[in-house]
Amino acid sequence: MALSRRDFLDRLAFGLAFLPVLAAAPRSVLGDLLFEPEGPLVPAQSLPHNPFTRDGKALVAVVHGQDPDDMLRAGLDLIGGAGRLSLRGQRVLIKPNVVNGEPPPTTTSPRVVGAVARLARAEGARETIVADSSGIIRFPTADNLTATGIRAAAEAEGARVLALEEEPWVRVEPAAASTLPHFYVSRPVYEADVFINVPVVKTHRFAHYSCSLKNLVGITHPRYRPSVSFLAGNWHERIAELNLAVHPRITIADATTVMIAGGPTGGTPQRADLLLLSGDRVALDAVALALIRAFGAWPRVAGHALWEERQLKKAVKLGLGARGAGEMELLPRSVAGRDASFDRLLDVIRKDLGLT
Repeated sequence: MALSRRDFLDRLAFGLAFLPVLAAAPRSVLGDLLFEPEGPLVPAQSLPHNPFTRDGKALVAVVHGQDPDDMLRAGLDLIGGAGRLSLRGQRVLIKPNVVNGEPPPTTTSPRVVGAVARLARAEGARETIVADSSGIIRFPTADNLTATGIRAAAEAEGARVLALEEEPWVRVEPAAASTLPHFYVSRPVYEADVFINVPVVKTHRFAHYSCSLKNLVGITHPRYRPSVSFLAGNWHERIAELNLAVHPRITIADATTVMIAGGPTGGTPQRADLLLLSGDRVALDAVALALIRAFGAWPRVAGHALWEERQLKKAVKLGLGARGAGEMELLPRSVAGRDASFDRLLDVIRKDLGLT
């Protein structure tokens, strides 16, 4: 797809900044980008049954509050209960967004990550892993996990913490992928019994927005990430296709503080005090996008119908989730008492999604 002049100039500016940093990067980073990784060919995972549905509709919880533990439990109760995750005796991998070492909303809140790790332990997980791989020019991820407080939050709950660029890879060749006929994803993520996706809701200069779908870029080998081909016009479609390899059982999106303009590594923060939960990453992304659009601060997600946003549109075409408002149900709750601003925000989100 052809780039607009604005997109072309933005991507060119990114490239001019990216290349000198890359030239000074450690040899290991350059090797990742120049050479094919080693890893066995494995089948792309089949799309699993969504355990969080009602009457054939994907459920999306929107929970308002200040305590992530209370919000998480309330959200799970709304969509069917923590028992539907079936975590007992399982190896659970929690994947936050740790693009760099900056605080939320650039990265997922360590409080939210800690709450999810506590849930896994309470539900009897055999092992809990918290893992991500940062932006290529912001390696090493190990340092970012420490700087963000995510390492401390995870280890306090007995979780093992991994920087995925240091871990093995597997090769996948999804039949439906066209932008990347093959790519490599993290072996620990692929082999996890339960994959829990914990993105942050934020805007993005090139992908337009970042939430559940975009968060899977972090489990992809650096050589195959959209940023490597920064002048390409297919970022949105590539992001959706990267979701063909592995599938989260649930997405728990951190919208406690939302980035409403700029991004992904720095932008305008807006406190929202929300968690979004769903077994359908497309339905959840639609709600996250409606939330960003509600603030009216980011032109790149404005000027078209919500379901025409290219990430969503491609994900729907690939059969990754809900195909529109008729296949989802929004379930709100405030655990912090009645809040008129929350009610008004919900009205805006419902209208944008096409639920009213």
